[in-house]
Amino acid sequence: MAQQATQKKIIATAERLILRRGYDGTSLNDVVSAAGVSKGAFFHYFPSKQAVSRNVLEKYAKEQIFAPLEKNMSRAPNVKQGLLDWLQETYNAYAQWKFAGGCLLGNFALELSDRDEEMREQLKAIFLQWENQLAGYLKPLAADGKMKMEPRQFARLLISAYQGATMTAKVHKDNNRASREFQAIGQLIESVIVN
Repeated sequence: MAQQATQKKIIATAERLILRRGYDGTSLNDVVSAAGVSKGAFFHYFPSKQAVSRNVLEKYAKEQIFAPLEKNMSRAPNVKQGLLDWLQETYNAYAQWKFAGGCLLGNFALELSDRDEEMREQLKAIFLQWENQLAGYLKPLAADGKMKMEPRQFARLLISAYQGATMTAKVHKDNNRASREFQAIGQLIESVIVN
């Protein structure tokens, strides 16, 4: 049990540091020091910074992308409202963090996709899983004629808009601007889904 707690602590610490400093700006020594573990303990669980970062990506995707989307979709009376609620929750979380960090998926994609093939493949799989999750919610609407766009294309557009809004919010750190950008995504949802 203590070993599992140590492993989780290393992953959580690496996630927090990488989200704030980026992959290149976070050294293995930074993670070890902030987690309060020895290098031996780190290497017991992870052979490299890349290995812990792969675990960080999986944790982040599960906790910050897939679970919130599923939670909001399961609570809402319809798909449109579920997407709008998810978008609002996302905005609220970024506002609470004062727009620091952005989305770890987008950050990793920008920082590592051109030079780390393993990480690029992992990111590609996560983005595809996110696309599939969204498209799965949207396909029944399309079958009922309640969408003005093909579901998969709309899922891709939502992901791109989400990534763009989180990136520009991180750059501007302006609550009013970020609010308007997330509202624009909401307007997009409102205009494409006609139920």
